[in-house]
Amino acid sequence: MGDERVAAADLAALRAALLALHEDFLVPLPSRRTQRVLRRMRRAHLSWLLAPWFVVKVFGSFRYARMRGSAAVEARAYRLYGQLSGKDPYVARAEVDRMLAQLGSLDERHRWLDDEERPGAPRGADRAELEAAAGALLGYYLAGRWTDDQLLAQVQAAWAESEGLTHEQMQRGLERGVRGGRPEPEDELRERAAGDRYLLAWRRWLDQQAPHASPGLGGP
Repeated sequence: MGDERVAAADLAALRAALLALHEDFLVPLPSRRTQRVLRRMRRAHLSWLLAPWFVVKVFGSFRYARMRGSAAVEARAYRLYGQLSGKDPYVARAEVDRMLAQLGSLDERHRWLDDEERPGAPRGADRAELEAAAGALLGYYLAGRWTDDQLLAQVQAAWAESEGLTHEQMQRGLERGVRGGRPEPEDELRERAAGDRYLLAWRRWLDQQAPHASPGLGGP
């Protein structure tokens, strides 16, 4: 019984550290005015001209988050996960970073103006839902990326698809910035649709948890 209480306390501490690190790495979106300018350029098929700007913006955002993030919070999250998972520090860090990426894409505060105004666009997660999602992700990764929860497995499959398309789009954007050219509208639609499927998968999982919400990690 005592070991179970210790394990539960360790998991709760790890989840708290992961959420604190997520908050530190949360980078504000461009202003609504900037988003409207970007939308007009995209509709005029000129968004490809912004590829160099996006590269600088992504780098600047990452740098901003790193500077803003607490080194103590960061070290605590990596250390706790490494201890509980028993994994190499580099592997532990990579897996924590993957969970942070998933939480960042799920966070409602990361919704762009286009998504807010787009009919039928799935919503992200609020703070309480992020806590539940963080617990589920920790349970999934600590189990060696395994789960018998079919809805959570669907979340991870949707994330793999969305992540792959995002990386593919970033690579193509860099190549267009070097040699010039316009993005294919179909590529943007595919990436957006994959992001929607990721959010919808989480919404199904979160809705399943709501009737029997529990303070434990990873759902009921």
